[in-house]
Amino acid sequence: MKRISLVAILLVLFPLVTFSRISIRIFARSKPSSLIVSMVNGDCMLFDGTAGEVRLSQGETVAVTRYGDRVIYSTMSGIRGVSDSLAFTPAASGTLFIVRAPGSSEPEKSLGGTLTVTSFPGSLRILNITTVEECLPGVVRAEAGRYGPSDYYRAQAVVARTYIYRNIDRHSLDGYNMCDDVHCQVYPGVVTDSVIVNACRSTSGLVLADRDSIMIEAAFHGNCGGETASSADVWLAGYPYLVSVTDPWCSYSPSSTWRKNIARSEWNSFLRSKGIAPGTEGAIYSANAPAAGRITYRTVQGKTLWSEEIRLRFGLRSAYFTLSDAGDSILFNGRGYGHGVGLCQDGAKHMAEKKMSYNRIIGFYYPGTIITDVKNARRPVRP
Repeated sequence: MKRISLVAILLVLFPLVTFSRISIRIFARSKPSSLIVSMVNGDCMLFDGTAGEVRLSQGETVAVTRYGDRVIYSTMSGIRGVSDSLAFTPAASGTLFIVRAPGSSEPEKSLGGTLTVTSFPGSLRILNITTVEECLPGVVRAEAGRYGPSDYYRAQAVVARTYIYRNIDRHSLDGYNMCDDVHCQVYPGVVTDSVIVNACRSTSGLVLADRDSIMIEAAFHGNCGGETASSADVWLAGYPYLVSVTDPWCSYSPSSTWRKNIARSEWNSFLRSKGIAPGTEGAIYSANAPAAGRITYRTVQGKTLWSEEIRLRFGLRSAYFTLSDAGDSILFNGRGYGHGVGLCQDGAKHMAEKKMSYNRIIGFYYPGTIITDVKNARRPVRP
């Protein structure tokens, strides 16, 4: 086998200055120590960073296991080796890899592009090097669900693409761009849903930018409960395009209202942690479900109780709620699902069902923004 540098190969195949390319850490949540890679739809080249390269035929399967700071691999055809790093690269366009992590609850993924595997403290580091446009349909399906109208997926594609490009350096200190989990955006791998794939293609390269051509913070959530939240109220970071808007489109969804009880003892413990004596907070209770108008915070004994903090502490569906004294428990009556900032997915879907265009949907949830080619937009300067 010809000896060749894995780093040199990757620099030739994927120059770091190519903005559209992206490296995604696969199985970022479970961080497996072993991996099974199967070749489908074509052959690939396996580059061993220590020994060289070998061609793997369609149908071949490779088992990879972490071994200290190196990796051990073996194929069905009897090829074995120990290496510092591995790279699986397609021998022709259209080659896909099926990857699964034995013992992990995460489902297998179908991946295009190049797959690299190295040892990392406590696990394997598995990276999929692909392009933004190739990974986008998978992101859109994972984040937006199935069985929606085309313009709903077009809107979600523009939003998801904007999020990727704006945050493409989120894991740069870790040696890759983004992860495949909710910390970035969920990436299940390559998908073939024709409506979603076509929606991504028809908006190829389009992102959202403000009037200074800076890509926006493209926040989105499940259901706003009838009113989106201002980013200034939720994250204490205000953007002129992430303001509260009244949304009549999402009330049809079961996610638009919810109720939850928590034990009085649990609530009292929370109050004490905030320096509030239980029994003195009666003024914040209401017997009614929330009407229009989000309550960002409540004040008791000069102490501030932020609605978003309460949501996260008690696992509530949203920060849009009222609460009432139910004796041994506290009853939360709420609206919506998620943080409430930016595009409301249930509302956007209903707007598309009413034949509204993705441009109109985006303009409704991100007022004052423009849809433009990524080549004409800039990423914000990080402090």
